[in-house]
Amino acid sequence: MAASKTVSSSRRRGRRWSFADCVFDEDSWSLLVGGRRSPVEAKPMELLHELLLHAGKVVSKDELLDRIWPNVIVVEASLPTAVRKLRLALADDQRDQPIVETVSGIGYRIAVAVDVVERVPEVPAAVRRGLGSDGGRPAGGGLHPRHAWTMAFAVAVALLGVEFASSQQSRTSPETGMVSQKEAGNALRRLDVQAVEEMLAAGWNPNTPFDGEGNGAINYLLNMCEWDRGHDRRKMLLMVRTLYDAGGAIDRPNFWGDTAYSIAKAPRYCGPDHPVTEMLRTMCYAGPGTAGDRCLATYELARRDRH
Repeated sequence: MAASKTVSSSRRRGRRWSFADCVFDEDSWSLLVGGRRSPVEAKPMELLHELLLHAGKVVSKDELLDRIWPNVIVVEASLPTAVRKLRLALADDQRDQPIVETVSGIGYRIAVAVDVVERVPEVPAAVRRGLGSDGGRPAGGGLHPRHAWTMAFAVAVALLGVEFASSQQSRTSPETGMVSQKEAGNALRRLDVQAVEEMLAAGWNPNTPFDGEGNGAINYLLNMCEWDRGHDRRKMLLMVRTLYDAGGAIDRPNFWGDTAYSIAKAPRYCGPDHPVTEMLRTMCYAGPGTAGDRCLATYELARRDRH
């Protein structure tokens, strides 16, 4: 494999790609297929991003491995697995012309036409008011030469400030859009599915941890089984399904090694007969491409391997 590279933050600049009936938004890190949000795991989404950055060109397997798994040694099947999951999310098997094309012995490419829109930073209103329609002369009077450099400097600083704030948001709260975790937590506790759907549409990522133990939205929600035994099971079932359809992870262990399924089936929480537990079991083990035993807690896997 070629030497690993660190993906620069400049690779995410708020672009939006349109291709076939799909839209990939870099700001919200979301994929729409046929107008509906398509849940995609992290690595397949990064794969799509890399292919779109080089739309129409073949990206080699080594390049993809280096960029998606930097500084990590992965098994040979990791890339084909990510490609398969991406094709599933794009519904490629239902298309006359698949979006992701395999170039035998080399790599992969996007095989359909792609349109990209770059985000252009907006000049703040305070600066716009100081500039006339010609960009350097206030309406009703000329700009004194002595002030020209000052105004130009102000515009440059304002634009740099917009870019800096954007890059800071990408580093400190990626994929959360404008939704705070406090707001998300309140909606989850209320079992307010409509509010959560609106937050998801705004770019909120249900896998963003709510605590230092690495619990995403589904894990966080399952705590309700412990502290509110009289909760509305039907609403909780609908909420978990909504989060799952939006890419909420059910096989990602938290700090303690627990997954959503292992939390749900524990008697302390929902228990094995709760409808949410039964649904999670089905999501984990029924149908092609499911997580299977990855839904088990790490200590359950270790215990199984010992026997």
